[in-house]
Amino acid sequence: MTEQEVAEVRTRTDRRRERTRGKLTDATRELIAEKGVAGLRIQEITERADVALGSFYNHFDSKEAVVEAVIADSLQGIAETLAADPVEDAAELVSIAVRRFVGLAYSDPEFASVVVHLNHADALFGVAVHPAARVAVQRGIAEGRFDVPDLEVAVTAILGGSLAVMRAIVDGRLGKNAEQKYAEGSLRSLGVPPAEAAEVVRRPLKA
Repeated sequence: MTEQEVAEVRTRTDRRRERTRGKLTDATRELIAEKGVAGLRIQEITERADVALGSFYNHFDSKEAVVEAVIADSLQGIAETLAADPVEDAAELVSIAVRRFVGLAYSDPEFASVVVHLNHADALFGVAVHPAARVAVQRGIAEGRFDVPDLEVAVTAILGGSLAVMRAIVDGRLGKNAEQKYAEGSLRSLGVPPAEAAEVVRRPLKA
């Protein structure tokens, strides 16, 4: 077998693996939406995905692992969509991102509850969202919109706070509009004047 043929076989194998993994994560996402995580069983996932039970363990070693994969994929997808938004004002981009992510606690409380109560919630949220958040804040600094002593500290603080506020909403400790209030606070922490921060977070979100 030539090197090209070997490469083609590997490519086909990789594609099959990706398709199978996609079926498993899609099935898991559907089942979480229907019944939550507590009653989720691996056999249900494989039956919904129409995948052999043994194939599940070629991709994930536990129910928790596939749930974490679903959450990571979903968060990363949201982050990438936001990063691609052609918003000219870096402050508005950060505001939109914070309001979208924290707002999941209102718009999709089941999903948000799964996110905030995962054992590795902070790490998972950070890995999925940090790259896009870093780019947005770095852009604001470069454009003179933000003024912070340290980029990484600023991004880490905003992400950690976003997760904490989301958790507080899910647990019933915060009421309405907490995501907007936190977005305003985040902008002020980045050096945006209070009046401007308040104006930015009042701008309507796109549907």
